Amino acid sequence: MLLSILAILAYSLSLLSVAPTLVNLERTTATDKNPNITLVFGLGLLSMILHSATLYNDFILVIGQNFTVANVVSLMSFIMAICVTFALLKWKTVWFPLIIVYAFAICSIAVASLTQGSFIRNLEENAGFLFHLGIALFSYALFFLALIYAFQLKWLDKKLKSKKMFFCSVLPPLMTVERHFFTLTLAAQAMLTVTLISGMVYLHNFFSSEHIHKAIFSFLAWVIYNIQILGQWKLRWRGKRVLIYSISGMMLLTIGYFGSRLIVH
Repeated sequence: MLLSILAILAYSLSLLSVAPTLVNLERTTATDKNPNITLVFGLGLLSMILHSATLYNDFILVIGQNFTVANVVSLMSFIMAICVTFALLKWKTVWFPLIIVYAFAICSIAVASLTQGSFIRNLEENAGFLFHLGIALFSYALFFLALIYAFQLKWLDKKLKSKKMFFCSVLPPLMTVERHFFTLTLAAQAMLTVTLISGMVYLHNFFSSEHIHKAIFSFLAWVIYNIQILGQWKLRWRGKRVLIYSISGMMLLTIGYFGSRLIVH
């Protein structure tokens, strides 16, 4: 519990160092100071170290690994926190996703620390399943980040069309956000493809009644994201249409990954 509290405090400090600038964007001018990247990055690293310690305590048991829904969600928030924290070093479009991901991490740590339950698997006995699971988690995390970028893209597009855009050095250019969104979606889709293939190769019961819904919903999400990628690439889709496809794909993946588990737990 102490590690969870410390991790939540560290993430909260990171948010406090960023949020005031982003909340008051319309009052921010070119002469105002941007969030200190070094400070935010350092606090983010500290947060992730503490978060990883809480995950180790919650996941690693003597008899195996405890894959409760709360623990898996906490792990996904940890993966997303890694992505946005290290993206700070290169991507200026990551400030908005960062505050959402850190807030999500705080909530997931709190829920995982307060809930009881067990869903034990022993991954040491199945290296293929470990690979499949790792790729699936990273794919879901990147799609979640891409969805946040889709909302950011829609907001920027709306501001431009309403001619209420204001200058702020923290506010990223629309085209840059669009490029990063496309990159995230493409990377996540590649991982989802590997996830589906590895599931068929390494999981002998991939199409059994116990797992068939995961295969179906994951494949439907794969189709949706392929359409979205082709639409962006060839037809220059943006705005509401891209957001709808992103939400639809994310909903299908969530049902596929967590649907049966939520009913059980």
